[in-house]
Amino acid sequence: MKIAFVGSKGLPAVFGGIERHVEEIGRRLVHRGHAVTVFGRKPFSTGGEYQGMQVRLMPSIPTKNLETATNSLAATVCALFEPFDIIHYHGIGPSLFCWIPVFSRKTTVATIHAPDYRQVKWGRIARTLLRLGERTAARHADAVVAVSRLMSRELGGLYGREITYIPNGATLYDQPPFERARELGLESGNYILTVGRFIFERGFHTLLEAFREVDTDQRLAIVGDARFEEEYAAGLTKLADERVIFPGHISGPLLNELYAHCSFYVLPSLLEGLPISLIEAMSFARPVIVSDIPENLEVAEGIAMSFRRGDPGDLAGAIRRMLSMNGEELADLGERGRTRVEEEYTWERVTDSLESLYRAALGS
Repeated sequence: MKIAFVGSKGLPAVFGGIERHVEEIGRRLVHRGHAVTVFGRKPFSTGGEYQGMQVRLMPSIPTKNLETATNSLAATVCALFEPFDIIHYHGIGPSLFCWIPVFSRKTTVATIHAPDYRQVKWGRIARTLLRLGERTAARHADAVVAVSRLMSRELGGLYGREITYIPNGATLYDQPPFERARELGLESGNYILTVGRFIFERGFHTLLEAFREVDTDQRLAIVGDARFEEEYAAGLTKLADERVIFPGHISGPLLNELYAHCSFYVLPSLLEGLPISLIEAMSFARPVIVSDIPENLEVAEGIAMSFRRGDPGDLAGAIRRMLSMNGEELADLGERGRTRVEEEYTWERVTDSLESLYRAALGS
């Protein structure tokens, strides 16, 4: 099969969950003999070949409201004139254009990663267009994927069609040595970790407010970036005390090192699709604390310690309880999380499901 991915920033995956999803499944599809093209944009990617995938840069208007939409439209037009068997849209914004390939009789797949129109950063017009993108995917794509069971059920009921559940995943690595992370001023087993974009929905403000109430010598590492959200990021630095570090965006081996050696991982999200960072923390057998939104509990219920969404006091209590647990209890929570990932959330399983969906959509 010849497959085009539309909607990501490009490769390598250093900026977001969609990019990580595209990279992990794309390189596995290449390994299985498929030809994969990823449409991206500057300054996130340089184009060329990456892990067997062809990365094609398309133009975009680099503003918060227009960047993804204009890039996805340009990628769609380009894909029409090339012999792709599948055009796969990632995200509800890019899916706004998945009706266009209908006229060239190309098979389209749309993956809905999250209900982005619920994010506070979007204005009324942007939210309307994002909802329209979701509706367009449901009405025009040959196959629609949701990354959580919850979204699959909700969208299936809303649009009256089959929405296939194919989750995000993680790779099960051996624990790396603690080396480069020392340069960040951290000690193995003596820091709390969270990872994500600096947007309101990640709830980092809740975590910082909670952490100020906790008497501990452990540090808090908040890993991420703040593209188009500089005001929110500035507010986070004002909430942080001297125990908190913001090392910026980190990926690859250093991020794996941070996951593997944290004392535990916290995901304070107010809104999620299916959180890759949570799955990755669990894959390293790390205990986790999560907000009690359904998307987080779908991944980690029965394993994670949870707290009321957006409640700093309740999160502070959860952190204290986690800090008071002994090594055996923490190890048990971590191993149960890794087992959950191994049973349901590996990228190999995800790729198996997607490859089967492609074949079904093509009628082969």
